[in-house]
Amino acid sequence: MELKWLEDFSAVASSRSFSAAARARHVTQPALSRRVRALEDWYGQTLFDRSTYPVVLTDAGSAFLPVAEQVIADLYRSRRAARARGRADGVVRFAMPHSLAAGFFPRWWREQGTADSIIPSVVAADLDECIAILLSGACRFLMRYDHPSAAAHLDGCGIRSTPIGEDRLIPVHAPSLAWIGAAPAHGDPAVPLLGYHSGSFFGRVTSGLVATLERTRPVRIVYQSALVESLRAETLLGGGLAWLPARLVAEDIAGGRLQVLADESLATSMTILLCQPEGADPAEMAFGDGTLSRMAGRPHVPVPSR
Repeated sequence: MELKWLEDFSAVASSRSFSAAARARHVTQPALSRRVRALEDWYGQTLFDRSTYPVVLTDAGSAFLPVAEQVIADLYRSRRAARARGRADGVVRFAMPHSLAAGFFPRWWREQGTADSIIPSVVAADLDECIAILLSGACRFLMRYDHPSAAAHLDGCGIRSTPIGEDRLIPVHAPSLAWIGAAPAHGDPAVPLLGYHSGSFFGRVTSGLVATLERTRPVRIVYQSALVESLRAETLLGGGLAWLPARLVAEDIAGGRLQVLADESLATSMTILLCQPEGADPAEMAFGDGTLSRMAGRPHVPVPSR
């Protein structure tokens, strides 16, 4: 049994409508209906009479509703207490994609002047999972990329975003594939492409960039992954051409382990956003001024300039 099943049940009982409850819960109606069915299977009783509109609780549903609402209240009360203990211990939790966890967050965190007073706890996952983690209250901040061709569609989800940085998605390859960067000539082999899964954030961003490359030379997919680090590892091994965040591969480029295609039409800029649930203290977005230290209940100790 899952907490979200109880929350779905309570939302339907309150609105007396599966569609209205689905909107309030930011899920599709079929998904919410499946979860209510799963709760009924677990409980062993039908909780709603679906033959009427609006839907009504069955006798079993009416008896179960106060129990479910008490369980929900107790769990959230326990979580608030646990989070308060976490703040007292100086822990602040972030969720973000793997690429930001590896290529952006560590340096950004040190630049905030809080490294000596706060313990960051980072969960790296795909974007959809990160959003779910934030909305569940399991973390306080979400860090993500933003790009016009891959909008996250967070309108109405109760999330507030603040830009905190920029990055570029650039096409890179190992020096052993230097011919990819040369002027195309008749008879050239197809460019081996290390691509992202089409439904992923980077898959949506790079689809147009791949199409631009295909105007001048053929390409063939030789490797796919939703994880940036997986594509970086394969690129370093000479597997092919990949679009990777510039911050993540800056040292690889400086060290000569990777080379960049010079065509600017094959690169694109991305904004890095820091997100919080609406209703959270807006001042908590102001990193670098001691805010996180105050959140953790500790005096702010500035990091000396270097």
